[in-house]
Amino acid sequence: MFVLGIQGSPRKNGNSNYLLSTFLKVCKSHGAKTQVIHPDKLDIQPCRELLICEKKGFCPIRDEMEENGYALIKKADVVVLASPVFFYNVTAQVKVFIDRCQMFWGRKYKLKLLDPDLYSRRGFLLSVGASGGKRLFEGVELTAKYFFDAISADYSGSLTYRNVEDAGDIIPLPGLLDEIRDGASHLLEPVLNKKILLFVSKNDACRSQMAAAFVKKLVKGRFTVLTAGYDVAIKLDSDMVNVMAEKKLDLKYRVPQPLDEVLEGMGREPDRVIFIGSKENMPELSCGAVESWDIVKPEITSPGAFRKLRDEIESGVKKIIPDRGLFF
Repeated sequence: MFVLGIQGSPRKNGNSNYLLSTFLKVCKSHGAKTQVIHPDKLDIQPCRELLICEKKGFCPIRDEMEENGYALIKKADVVVLASPVFFYNVTAQVKVFIDRCQMFWGRKYKLKLLDPDLYSRRGFLLSVGASGGKRLFEGVELTAKYFFDAISADYSGSLTYRNVEDAGDIIPLPGLLDEIRDGASHLLEPVLNKKILLFVSKNDACRSQMAAAFVKKLVKGRFTVLTAGYDVAIKLDSDMVNVMAEKKLDLKYRVPQPLDEVLEGMGREPDRVIFIGSKENMPELSCGAVESWDIVKPEITSPGAFRKLRDEIESGVKKIIPDRGLFF
């Protein structure tokens, strides 16, 4: 499991930093891999409302957002947003990051593309505010709610704290650590207890990604579906992304994952492994119930060839999940 933290505070060693780092430590104790994005340290420009994202599904602004924002969100099983309250909302630094996620909103609502992880990705909010106002967190929570909706993450809860201003003020709050432990555990445990299906192909740039997307759509989060490659590519095959979009499945901005890292990140063996490719090229996989689909990527690539490959993989998926139920 991969938990992505987004640290909205520009202050070093502040209360938001303590809250997020402690929350992620609990996630690690459950076996999750974690990473933190600091928007104030990234070269990210504000949204300029060019509307290309709504018409063509990508942001034309060239900066660090694609690699250090979009790709990490697509990889994440859980996204934790942390921010102090600035004028009854999140900080300007994280608001720039959120605004640039309008790209996801455009792909989802304008182009009608479905993120296959819609049924499993979760979002959680952490926030602190200096005043004790009754409505202190309304703006922050509303922003978080629509941010998580845009990135296809279920808004699964929050921890918010009033009357916290000077660095370290949050640490002595009664019951704080218990609340963090309970919040993180409640967030992760349903995901960690799911059975795991792993698709493996050579590069994790085409066939495994297609198969996983079709399965995710059918089972709607009832078990965890992962992909990996043993000779991993740098990026996904763009023709594959395009033909999957014809099926209204959104694979853009995903990144192929190395097999050893995926196996390590699970924390346990997968329950079922499906290798897609020539049987003579199948790596040694001594985990779970291993099987192979002898489906080879076409040597001459074209939209037509990728459509044929896509349809063959979709047919294979429907055979293992004939009634959209579990198959373990």
